[in-house]
Amino acid sequence: MNTRIFLKRHLDATEEEVPRLIDMATDSLADGTDYPDDEESDDRLWRYLQYPYYLGLFAQSVVSADGISAHVKEKLCHAVLQVNMHLERGQEPGPGIFQLTAWLANNGLLSHQDYLGLRKGIIWLPRLTDNYVESTDYILPACDGVFRDPEIEREQMIELILMILTAKEAIGGQGRVIFDHLMEMNVLNKSLKREVCQIVVEEAIPFPRGEYDHPLETSAEEQDRLSIRFLPGSVRRLAVVWLARLGKDPLELLKRLLKPNTVRGHGGDHVASGALDLLNEQWDDLKEETRMSLLKKAASLPDTSVRKRAYILGEKNLGLDFLEQALDDKAKSLREWAEERLENREDGKDPTTEELTAELAEQLED
Repeated sequence: MNTRIFLKRHLDATEEEVPRLIDMATDSLADGTDYPDDEESDDRLWRYLQYPYYLGLFAQSVVSADGISAHVKEKLCHAVLQVNMHLERGQEPGPGIFQLTAWLANNGLLSHQDYLGLRKGIIWLPRLTDNYVESTDYILPACDGVFRDPEIEREQMIELILMILTAKEAIGGQGRVIFDHLMEMNVLNKSLKREVCQIVVEEAIPFPRGEYDHPLETSAEEQDRLSIRFLPGSVRRLAVVWLARLGKDPLELLKRLLKPNTVRGHGGDHVASGALDLLNEQWDDLKEETRMSLLKKAASLPDTSVRKRAYILGEKNLGLDFLEQALDDKAKSLREWAEERLENREDGKDPTTEELTAELAEQLED
């Protein structure tokens, strides 16, 4: 086997396509790796392309190129995704796994084996690197395709959603956009979405070591990799609002999530902020005494960022009386913030409703 035989026999490339594909493989490796670009590198090129990482780099350039046969792109996408099923210790999956999945999905060519390869690839993404982060232009259509797979079962859908949301190396800071998209997908029913939201709200780490029952066989080593992945706090915040949109009683959620120490640990402040987002959304539908009680609870929670947001929500809906309570807050930073804010109001610098709404929507740092 060599590069030319691989391209002709396994990708069905034409004689005219082979030289261009070789050039594309050489360029894609030379641009982002230690691949030596010299004149006598055909044998070396094939040695590199046998590794999933380098094959993935090549595939990314091929699927985005004009003038390459659709069947060549299809076979290469299948190869990169499905080789993940055979990754050995120390091997990395090819980058662009969502891009390749999206291409197959957009062309009606995505198979169940591709789903399995995507799942394995997500598990084995290298940690602490941004080399794999992909645009939502690829992630969203990839999700559209994968979750329409007639062979994928409910529990496998839930697992894959959680894997995607915790795969920071693949999604970067795009978790909220992806989560919104998933919650709006008609192919996922409300019951499944509620279950996902419940897990996201309650579990900072959705795959605790030795406790999560994976629907597909998962080795101990894979379980270890998944058990150190946190859900983005911004997604946990958004999931609170989605739970109510999907039929969960808003008042029940607010009463539960605005209690001290209900949700602690990684992203606990995000969950409480999500409850304040829900309170803001439901404000006109709640009795006055109910919303006042909930707002006071929020203003007594341990997290400074949550209390600050509670004061802003009170300022927006109740005026200065509630904001003035921040003058007695236990945090010096909040007392100083409230003092400056009140002074600005005395000087006629009142924030508009739009400005207060924008402040409430600001994201906390993960």
